[in-house]
Amino acid sequence: MVRADPAPSGEHTWLVLQRDLSVWLRNVPQSTLVTMVLDLTDRGTRAVEAGSTVGDSLLETLRLAARQPAQGMEPRIPDRIQVPASIAAALRSELGQLEREAGFRPDTIVEEVTPDEGAEWVFDDVITQMAGRRPPDERLQPEDATLLYEQARRFMEAAPWTRFASDDAFIVELKIGSQRMEGIVAVMGHQFSQPGLLLMPGRQRASEMMASYTAPPVGTLITQLEGAEGQPDLFLRARRYGWPAEAAVTPNFISVREDGFRELDRGESWPMALVLAGVVAHFRRGDVAETWGNLELPSGRRGRYHLRKAPETASAVAKGGELIGIKISHDLLPADSDVQIGILSLAHLTELRRQADVVMPPKVPFPAGVNPIPIIVMSPSNRDFAGVVDRVKRARPMGATVIETGSEPMLTIMGERAGFVIATDRPSAKVWKRNIKDSDGAHVLIVTDALTNKEAPDPDRPGAGEVGRVYGLFECMLRGGSTEAIQR
Repeated sequence: MVRADPAPSGEHTWLVLQRDLSVWLRNVPQSTLVTMVLDLTDRGTRAVEAGSTVGDSLLETLRLAARQPAQGMEPRIPDRIQVPASIAAALRSELGQLEREAGFRPDTIVEEVTPDEGAEWVFDDVITQMAGRRPPDERLQPEDATLLYEQARRFMEAAPWTRFASDDAFIVELKIGSQRMEGIVAVMGHQFSQPGLLLMPGRQRASEMMASYTAPPVGTLITQLEGAEGQPDLFLRARRYGWPAEAAVTPNFISVREDGFRELDRGESWPMALVLAGVVAHFRRGDVAETWGNLELPSGRRGRYHLRKAPETASAVAKGGELIGIKISHDLLPADSDVQIGILSLAHLTELRRQADVVMPPKVPFPAGVNPIPIIVMSPSNRDFAGVVDRVKRARPMGATVIETGSEPMLTIMGERAGFVIATDRPSAKVWKRNIKDSDGAHVLIVTDALTNKEAPDPDRPGAGEVGRVYGLFECMLRGGSTEAIQR
C-alpha cells in the first residue's frame, strides 16, 4: 500500500474515493454510495455522483469524470487510477464497461493507495454541504486538526462547566508569533445546556448579550460538545484525529461570519486551541486570579495565552441565568417532507394528547384563554417518524421561531440542545409570526404520518384537519415569533 501521490510528469492520475452516505448523514436511505474523482494531475474535482451499489456509483462517477467533468475541466481518460484497497476490486470489475462506454484504455493502471488527509478533507467539504453546514474558507491541515481535537478532548475530560457558569467570564489575551488578540470567554453547560466554549471579540459578557437579545458579534468562535443530536460526519471526522470512540459527545467548531455560520478555518483553529487549553489549565489550578501558558503550534510558532477573570460591569446581569449554546441544522427532515402550519382548538389538542405515542408538556403553562392554538405538523418523507420524534425530544424543544437571515427566513425549532430548520419560505414565516403573536407564544409541534383536509380544513377543527397516527406531540411556549440571525 502506498500513499496517494501524483504520478510522473505527463501521466494523468485520478484518485477515487467513496463513502456510504447512510453512515455519514441522517435521513439517507440505505445503500446510498457517493463516489468522488479527484484529478491529481490537473488539480480539481472531476465528478461526484451517487449510486445504490459500490459498483454503480463507481461506474457512473468515472463515466462522468471522463466525458462530462465538472468545473470546466477538459474531458479525458486517466492513465492511472489510485483507489483505497476497500473498493479496488469493485473498480477493476467495472473497467471493462468503462472501456466500452467511456473510452478507458485496457492498460489503465489501478493502484491501491492510502488517501492523504487533503483528499479526505475535500470529501468532508462535500458531506458538510450535504448536511446543511458551510465548509471553512481554508481547510485545516492534519496537524491543525490534531491539535484542535486534542485540546477539545482535554476540555471534555476536564469538564470545566461543572464549576464555571456563563456568568464566570474570562478575559483572554493570545499571542501567536507577532500577532496579538484579546477577547472574552464563556463556558457553556453549567446546568442543562450543551457543553461548550464561546470566544468573542470585545469585552461584553455573553450573559449580558443573552439578556439584551444581542447576537454574538462577527468573529466569535464556538466549540460545542454535541451528544446524540450531533451529526454523524462530525464524529467520523473527529475519529480520524484521535477522538475517543467511546466518547458520548462530539466537538463541533463554528465561526460567526458576516453571512452566518461556517466551520472554523485554519487561522481560527489556533486561537480556539489556545483558549481551550487556557480554560482547562485555569480550571485545574483551582481558585486563582489568572493563568499563563503556551502551546507549540503546527506553524512552528509558539502560541501563548493569558486568562484572567473579567471585571464585573456596572450593568452586570444578576446571577442565575445560563447561556444556552446550540447548533442549528437542516437535517431533521428530508427536503421533500411535508410541513404544515395552522391552528387547532383546545378540544382537538386534548384529543391528540390521548392519541400521541410521545407527549411533552410545556415547561411553562399556556396562558389562560388561548384558543385556538398554533400548530406545526411535520410528516417526514422517509417515514422515519420515530426518529424525528426522538431527535426533537432529545433536543429539549423550547418552541418554533423564525430566524431572519436577510436572504430567506428560517422557520426553526429551537431546543436547549439543538435547533432544526424545517422551512425556509416567506409565506410560512409570515403565517407563523402572526399565529404565534396571537397565542402569546403558546404552540404545538406534531409529528404524524398523514394530514388530510389541508386545503379545506374541518370547520370544527380550524387549520388542522385530520391527522393520522400521532408519533409525537410537543407543547411549547416561546414568545417573540422571530429573531435576527447573526449577520452584523
